[in-house]
Amino acid sequence: MKFTKTFEVDRSMVNRIPTFMAIQHYELEMSSPSYYRFKRGSGLVFIKPTFDITKIPTTVDISLMEAEGDRLQVLVNYNVSGKGTHIFTSEEREKIMAEIENLELFAKVK
Repeated sequence: MKFTKTFEVDRSMVNRIPTFMAIQHYELEMSSPSYYRFKRGSGLVFIKPTFDITKIPTTVDISLMEAEGDRLQVLVNYNVSGKGTHIFTSEEREKIMAEIENLELFAKVK
């Protein structure tokens, strides 16, 4: 299941993104000045099913692009891997969407 979100933040607030992702149990896999990749979850979830969305393999790619003034556009791509017999419930989808919205709020709070 894939989710995409775009928002703008002040350049000075971009350093909050890795902090938010760490709080959400993601590990930083790759970074550059304009890109982050985070991962969480385990492939073992398909051997022993879980209803904990944080254990489902998830990759988040975040690209940073110039915007007007001292702002950056943030493009967030979530790829939640529902391999095997896992069917996402509406509650799981809502949790993922809430996490994406909270990332935007966290990055914007001064």
